[in-house]
Amino acid sequence: MKSPNLLLGGLVLCSLLLPVRVLRAQSGGCGLLKPADLTTLLGGTVVAKPVGNACNWSTASGTKKLLSIAPKAAGPAAAMAFAGARKGAAKGGAVTVTDETGLGDKAFASLTSFGVVVMMLKQGRMLQLQYHAGAAGTAKDLDTLRPVAKKAIAAF
Repeated sequence: MKSPNLLLGGLVLCSLLLPVRVLRAQSGGCGLLKPADLTTLLGGTVVAKPVGNACNWSTASGTKKLLSIAPKAAGPAAAMAFAGARKGAAKGGAVTVTDETGLGDKAFASLTSFGVVVMMLKQGRMLQLQYHAGAAGTAKDLDTLRPVAKKAIAAF
């Protein structure tokens, strides 16, 4: 009689590890935003270039860009990756990390040496936006990125 219990345990484990639903945002994020959504952030005419599970948004000048990354991990794996990224961003104290509200189920932002990163978790899926400002990130950069993040996570 151990076999049915073992089988049930295996099915429960699989259901926790494998996503049950089809994920909408497997395009790497290019379909989450429109070029007009990024005009204020990047300036100029914005174009998207899909790169694997990511989308690279840039302008002709190329001084600023936005990289949206939608990893394929879902469920507990995405939650663990999110928690690890949050912990890793805060480690060492050289990077400013803040929890964000209104961006999915959980979100945090970090000001980095290249700009701003916003990591969001929504319904067991993770979305990351990396704003490359061409310099160290500032609170003003984060304020400019927040409306873009809201649009992206709403479409996610």
